[in-house]
Amino acid sequence: MSFKKLRGVSLPEEKQGLVRFTCLNEQVQPKKTQEKIQRLCDKCGGAYSAALREVMCTKKSISGVAMKYHVSESVLYRARKEFYEGWFGLWRGK
Repeated sequence: MSFKKLRGVSLPEEKQGLVRFTCLNEQVQPKKTQEKIQRLCDKCGGAYSAALREVMCTKKSISGVAMKYHVSESVLYRARKEFYEGWFGLWRGK
């Protein structure tokens, strides 16, 4: 499985990969990690937390998820960035 660094996210590739692969394997993560994923989806995704969770925990494209949940791709890109940075406490949201 390959991983491509997201340019707009203020984390090195290794940390981005850690977050991505942890989320993709959410079902086998400890309860505390599963709760962290949900908490970050709620905080960063707001009304679209279910869409953000689908982006982070599956291999579905942002385009497909945006169409399914009737949300703009830019909202999901922003939320995904905040999710990654929030994982390590870098995001200082509103």
